[in-house]
Amino acid sequence: MTRSIVVVFPQWMQQHGVLGEEHAFTQFEHVVRAISDVSPLVEVESLGTIIVAARGPSRYFGGDVAVAQHIHNVCTGVASDSAFGVGVAGSRFAAAAAAHIAQSRGTPCVIEESITGEFIDAIPVSSLSRIGGVANDTVDLLQRLGLRVCSAVRAVGEASLIDRFGIEGKRVHALVSGGEVRHFAPGTPPSDFTRVVEFESPLTSSAHVVAMSHDVVSELVNAVSGYGQQCVRMLITCETDHAENVSRIWGEPHGFGVAALSQRLLYQLDGWLTDVNAVADAPTSGIVRVRFEPLECREVLSVQPLLWGGSQENIERAARAVVMAMAAGDDVQVSVPRWEGGRDVATVYARVPLSLVDITDMRDAEQRVSVGAGVARDWSGSIPRPSPASVASTPKEIAVCDAQGNAVSVTARHELTTAPAVVSVGGTEYRVLRVAGPWPVEERWWDTRRKRRHVRMQALVRHPRGGTGVFLLGLEHQTWTLLARYD
Repeated sequence: MTRSIVVVFPQWMQQHGVLGEEHAFTQFEHVVRAISDVSPLVEVESLGTIIVAARGPSRYFGGDVAVAQHIHNVCTGVASDSAFGVGVAGSRFAAAAAAHIAQSRGTPCVIEESITGEFIDAIPVSSLSRIGGVANDTVDLLQRLGLRVCSAVRAVGEASLIDRFGIEGKRVHALVSGGEVRHFAPGTPPSDFTRVVEFESPLTSSAHVVAMSHDVVSELVNAVSGYGQQCVRMLITCETDHAENVSRIWGEPHGFGVAALSQRLLYQLDGWLTDVNAVADAPTSGIVRVRFEPLECREVLSVQPLLWGGSQENIERAARAVVMAMAAGDDVQVSVPRWEGGRDVATVYARVPLSLVDITDMRDAEQRVSVGAGVARDWSGSIPRPSPASVASTPKEIAVCDAQGNAVSVTARHELTTAPAVVSVGGTEYRVLRVAGPWPVEERWWDTRRKRRHVRMQALVRHPRGGTGVFLLGLEHQTWTLLARYD
């Protein structure tokens, strides 16, 4: 086992993310640089989690207990208003669990080498997703199988875990057996993955550095993808014209894309170039060189279909497609739907920028689409499920006529004046096979300026060249419009 020191700030985002994720990362960089005095190379696995190799610092400070206490004192000095924990153990997973224990009791937690195995065995299976980065669906299935602690998962055996979960099962077994080894030095990735960008003149703005590095970042990501791999740990080194430098290891369990890698570079530079408090460490010149060095690359492998439906492979494929779309240009915007509620089919879902969500988190996606921000799902007068496949942002005016060519309308009792026979859309006439409705909607009747009264109707139609489809039609102010289409 490789002993690791893990420092966790579980509530960092809640305490410092009021002004956004970028501000929270910039503030967290101050803590990271303070810990860099203990070890020059630290890894930021995620916002609020710092990892340091224990071997060198422990020898220098006189043992694991001494270095853990020193780091605890450092964190107290730079982030006294934030709850944190320092843990030391024989694997990253065990050290992270120890750090959460330390956070709850207020003192460092050091797990001796001789009892690391027993310590991991007693860790709850739920911690595999919370601090181990294992997919929620995998952990949920393990719990439903009656496996409550890591020792029970380890007893299943590596072969059985791989047989059911694929590459994820191999990683789960490595975590529960204490066999997870991730070095802080470049290893297996081919040397041609490393990229260096140099600037003709020193740049003092982090935004300018990121912009000038965009092409190199894109080239690096494409090179890794060309080998059928994705980089999950990246070493970024920034150097000034006066030979000052700052190095940081960044982790991304889902693989770095162009946007994610550029974002990490921005966070690293913002914390270094704009920190007016650390005068001794502040750079005296602009950035002239940035080096990107992959430390860990994984094959982009598909996994088995999920037991209760769906496929992780499809999720990963969608994520890669989104990254490629966003890499096509700065003008490409990708968003996802979020349930907002209401009766208007065009506004029942809002569009949320992809940068604010994790599309690989199936539970988050289900909650976002089903309940949004806690808005009620069932609205009186809303369109029944399933939802239309395509919704018109600006509904097109159409004509709805009966067999004799007379316009179809709706009476005051919300009944059709005659049976619809033809729906004319942009010069194409669709024959009506069956209708459902109309359904009246009367909104804000108490407000003279915003009140609205209209009806909607579903129609099963046949195209002149064959094939059928379903239209959602609306009638307002004696005008029919095509609101949406169903597959």
